[in-house]
Amino acid sequence: MAQAEPVKFVLRLPPSLHKKIKRRAKSNNTSMNKEITNILNDSFASMTMESTLNDLIKRLEKKKVI
Repeated sequence: MAQAEPVKFVLRLPPSLHKKIKRRAKSNNTSMNKEITNILNDSFASMTMESTLNDLIKRLEKKKVI
């Protein structure tokens, strides 16, 4: 299966945030682009995990397991 072409996206950052991302990318030995992509992917994965856990808790409460 062919991989989709990456989308180019221009983003304005405050200088302080740019500096933090630049430092973090350097410490992770990666580009700023890859670092931002990793941060965004982790953020969405975290949101999905939180949603899944909340759903599980609600279902367990409904069944009076917890």
